[in-house]
Amino acid sequence: MTHGFRSLLGALAMGMLAGAAGAAAPVYRSPIAVAVAPDGKTLCASDATAGWVVVMDLASGKPIGEIAVPGEPRGLAFSADGKTVFVAERKAHAVAVIDMARSVVARRIAVGPWPVALALAERANRLYTCNRGDHSVSVVDLAAGKELKRVPVVREPAFAAVTPDLARVVVANLLPVGAGTDTALAAEVSVLDAAAMAEKARVRLPTGSTVVTGVAVSPDGHWAYVTHALGRFNLPITQLDRGWVHTYAVSILDLSSNRLLTSVLLDDLTGGSADPWAIVVSGDGKRLWISHAGTHEVSIVEIGKVHELLEGKVPDELAKLKDGNRDNIWVRIRQDRKLVSKLANDLTALYIAGAIRRAPSGGLGPRGLALASDGQKLYVANYFSGTVGVLEASSGKRLGTLAVGPQAPADAARRGEMYFHDATKCFQRWHSCASCHPDGRVDGLPWDFLRDGIGNGKDVISLVLMPQTSPHNRRATRPDPRECMRTGIIGSHLIVPEPADVDDLVAYASSLVPEPNPNLPQFAAAAARGKAVFEGKAKCAGCHPAPYFTDLKQHHVGIVTPLEPDGKYDTPTLIEAYRTAPYYHDGRAATMRDALVKHGGDRHGNTKNLTPEELDDLIAYVLSL
Repeated sequence: MTHGFRSLLGALAMGMLAGAAGAAAPVYRSPIAVAVAPDGKTLCASDATAGWVVVMDLASGKPIGEIAVPGEPRGLAFSADGKTVFVAERKAHAVAVIDMARSVVARRIAVGPWPVALALAERANRLYTCNRGDHSVSVVDLAAGKELKRVPVVREPAFAAVTPDLARVVVANLLPVGAGTDTALAAEVSVLDAAAMAEKARVRLPTGSTVVTGVAVSPDGHWAYVTHALGRFNLPITQLDRGWVHTYAVSILDLSSNRLLTSVLLDDLTGGSADPWAIVVSGDGKRLWISHAGTHEVSIVEIGKVHELLEGKVPDELAKLKDGNRDNIWVRIRQDRKLVSKLANDLTALYIAGAIRRAPSGGLGPRGLALASDGQKLYVANYFSGTVGVLEASSGKRLGTLAVGPQAPADAARRGEMYFHDATKCFQRWHSCASCHPDGRVDGLPWDFLRDGIGNGKDVISLVLMPQTSPHNRRATRPDPRECMRTGIIGSHLIVPEPADVDDLVAYASSLVPEPNPNLPQFAAAAARGKAVFEGKAKCAGCHPAPYFTDLKQHHVGIVTPLEPDGKYDTPTLIEAYRTAPYYHDGRAATMRDALVKHGGDRHGNTKNLTPEELDDLIAYVLSL
């Protein structure tokens, strides 16, 4: 297996030459997904930042080459015979089809924009891609090598799993859709009918659910397991030391009725299991493995035991354990099935049952997971370490570490990115910066921070263009990025960061680059007309002038509250507005149309005097920025 591969020794030499010349930015190795060949001899890892799919020989523990996939490789899957690897190529809006015998990308299949994950249904000649760019799932006909249909889902699908009978596809939607003023705001899971190629049902997760990143289906097809954050956004950030700001859960969905059975917390009383990412299930359906990107761990959940407890089968030794002076949650559920929803608020349930344990992932920032074909080993993609951890599946004991390639020393931006995603830089590891700002953007929830009092929650702001758009936060209480980062860590994480760490965080924020709306070609004509409306009749450019589409000032936006009677809020940039809903300081506008029509009034340009066509064009322009 040499033809079509770049020499690893050559890659190292090239990196050294680039460093010596000082002409090229460092190339970091960042494995984000892994898959094991059916014969168990090789493993493939998607290296998102280097733009390669790395092939590793599992007997020697060494990489044997790399296949160029420059469109930012993400999720991947092996065919049943091991001859083909399918790779989601996010920036290419395609699936790269790798011929393993020839070690080349044999073809590309166009799908929806920003595909990040794949679900393979090979017996049906189907492949499903999660397209975050247009909130859809592409149904691909593998025999014809083309997209059959694009199915709309909720918002930014991040992962999918196919039921064993190939009849349904369970899709994890990353973020919630709705107004921030909705006290029950939560993300949803889409269930697709494979035959009809349509969304069959939506299952709402508990209030505050967001950053839904992983889903697995039990071998019998009865259950789906979904990993996500559970944000307590209706409480002030002052509750961090009690564990009631961010918690993290695995939700159990009953696929026979498409309903939520329950959500069980993965944390414990003294610390969070921040930022769950991927989930896999054992062949017998009795065990789950979940990676935690924020705490650099893998949780091992005895889900078979959990199902027995949910059925009321509580062992005597567990029944004797008390929750203070009352029966523990499992005994109470046995007595009253209606209490099963209380598991979403119980930090001790899995631990008192002996149904969970954590193990180090063998590196920093674990993302993707893959089980060996015999179920004996677990492989973990450690994003920031540039390695794949090898764990004993049953115990979590580390057996080894596989380096995907030479790793360049981290510069300030990379160090800042690592800190940003590191929940160990928080009191009791309850969250990382990325818990509220996935991808440096938004989680779709409002949060009640200390900087402007208590009882006035604010919608999360994207960090894109942060250095160019001071002052910061909705009330403009922080004059520059450094002060915003420093006080943000102190107030939100309850620790005092080192000055060098603050500098690195600012460097990371400065490295975030706006991405054009990938759907712009479909409405470019309307956006061009809308630009004239924006700058002319609607007079939006007065407060939102190019190039950053903010005047960096505060304005009365027509919303007055007892805590903020002046009604003045910082003018946000409109760059990437297409991906930062909801809108306004408290997120009251679920859509841009709501922002301009339902809540806009006369304080947001002359939108009341626009014709319906002009309003449509104006919205198209704003969402094109």
